[in-house]
Amino acid sequence: MPKINQYLTPSDILNQNLPCFLFSFPVDGLLTQVNQRMLDYLGYESSELIGKLRFEDLLTPGSKIFYKTHFLPMLMMQNKVDEMFLSVSSKGGKEYPVLMNMVLVNSDGRQTIQAVGLHMAKRNKYEKGIIEAKRTAEKALLDNELLLKMKLKLEKQQEVNEQQLRDLRRVNQEQEEFGKILSHDLQEPLRKIHLFAGLLEGRTENEGFDPKLRSYLHKLLDLSEYAQELMARLQRYHSLEDRINESTTGNLSAMIHSALIKLNNPGIAPDLSGLRAVEVYGDIPRLTWVLGELMFNSYKFRSQEEPLSINITADIIKDNFYQVVEDAYKFTHFIQIRIKDNSSGFPPNAEGRVFGLLQKFHPDSGKGIGLAYCKKIVEFHHGHISMKSIPNGGSQFTILLPLNKLDTLD
Repeated sequence: MPKINQYLTPSDILNQNLPCFLFSFPVDGLLTQVNQRMLDYLGYESSELIGKLRFEDLLTPGSKIFYKTHFLPMLMMQNKVDEMFLSVSSKGGKEYPVLMNMVLVNSDGRQTIQAVGLHMAKRNKYEKGIIEAKRTAEKALLDNELLLKMKLKLEKQQEVNEQQLRDLRRVNQEQEEFGKILSHDLQEPLRKIHLFAGLLEGRTENEGFDPKLRSYLHKLLDLSEYAQELMARLQRYHSLEDRINESTTGNLSAMIHSALIKLNNPGIAPDLSGLRAVEVYGDIPRLTWVLGELMFNSYKFRSQEEPLSINITADIIKDNFYQVVEDAYKFTHFIQIRIKDNSSGFPPNAEGRVFGLLQKFHPDSGKGIGLAYCKKIVEFHHGHISMKSIPNGGSQFTILLPLNKLDTLD
């Protein structure tokens, strides 16, 4: 950095052919000397600066504040300032970063500032490069920290997954054993009880046994038959996953009509005018059975005071695919099917328990497996089923099934 000899006269400064800005001015006055290089950079003629503008008039707003509040006071106290950055503006408004050295000299009893400045053409580029390199390094460090955290999180999740898979394998093995018990070990004793009770009932009729004894045997036959049917239904419920059909695309309206044909009950005539969506993807026969079961429930528990009314609607909605995993979100499209009736409905406390296995809320509720079976089928499709009671009678079942084929059965 060239230094100014404070004993040089202004004319000497101008005569120096140096690659820098050279200028001078009194502390409280206008510019008195400016070299040609500075004039060329800033786009001024000598007559436009000398005696017309102050040095601070050439500074950008930010540099002007810095010069007045920091640079000039330091110069007045120390008589010199080295290596201070200021930005000057050209006549056309272009900004130049300049590294300034200034000295304060006394000439003829007057304080004059003599200055030299180097245009730092690549300063901003270097600064940006340094800042960018710093940001890149900080980002790399942050990414590395995130990777380490994610690695630890992944390892912990793998441990959780391992334990869950072990538990799942154990549960599956227990279910297989339970299925064998349902299919044979419990069925066979019930079959023999029913067989021998039937033989005894035949003898009592032929040999004139006490009528009360015959009624007991008849009840025994009924109970064994009920137990056999219940066991068979439990076995079907337990082995549902082994009997799921290949997924296809079905038409909701056609599925409802197919279910009505199987029910063969003229008392069930649902209103389908609210079907604004009809495409369903999944095990169509199983889902058709679900629709039939829900409509039959409406008929079975219909009100004796007014005709049965069933209204079925369907719409496309968007909902979170994740229903169990906390703080996980993936919003996808579902078909929402609602089956609303004016039946006798369910008790207010039944909404959270109505899909439980062997749950009964009416005297003639049957085996208490139908709604649990419906829930299991819907959940195999990564869907959701719920029920709410309607005030003054009736109930509404809501089924959500993913529309995206990738979100349903594999």
